[in-house]
Amino acid sequence: MRLFIPYLATSTNVGTRQHWGQRKREVDACHLLVRNAVRCAGLGRISGRVDLAFTPRLGKGVRRRDTSNFSLNMKHLEDGLVASGVLPDDRGQYVRRVILEPPIIDRKAETGTWVEIIELEEAA
Repeated sequence: MRLFIPYLATSTNVGTRQHWGQRKREVDACHLLVRNAVRCAGLGRISGRVDLAFTPRLGKGVRRRDTSNFSLNMKHLEDGLVASGVLPDDRGQYVRRVILEPPIIDRKAETGTWVEIIELEEAA
């Protein structure tokens, strides 16, 4: 399943130096946006293991950055999936792999991140 979340965190370079209060406000805003996107998409709880693929989309006025500088964005969104109840936890027992794709640049589209949740088939 694929879900668009209108959220893009600050660069990892900036985020690692943020004051904890500012970082908490950013994380809380992300979780609210994830909950709303999950509700609108009608997603329920996933109890099996998943792979998560994140593809940032840069709209008008958003600066390009190195792909690895979207890692904080990926972490906030992953935690948001847990906070919204889609995933029980983000430990390896539930999330096998996270994939960070290079950003899509579309100056006419809304800025945010595509999140693909790939449910894995359990070996019998």
